[in-house]
Amino acid sequence: MKINLQKEEFSYAYIRAVATVVGCVCERTTTPLDQLGVDLIITGLKSPQLQNFPILYAQVKCT
Repeated sequence: MKINLQKEEFSYAYIRAVATVVGCVCERTTTPLDQLGVDLIITGLKSPQLQNFPILYAQVKCT
């Protein structure tokens, strides 16, 4: 596996782990959104006490 792909996968795994700890759901986007600069969508859907379900669109970089 190439080093840049390893960095990309590490960044996704790290953010997914942090989102899970705080009670959020994190999912990777499809190619059309990735081309717009959106790599991940993080939502508060896992936490029933959150009524407005915040949504965060994130572009991830890892060096």
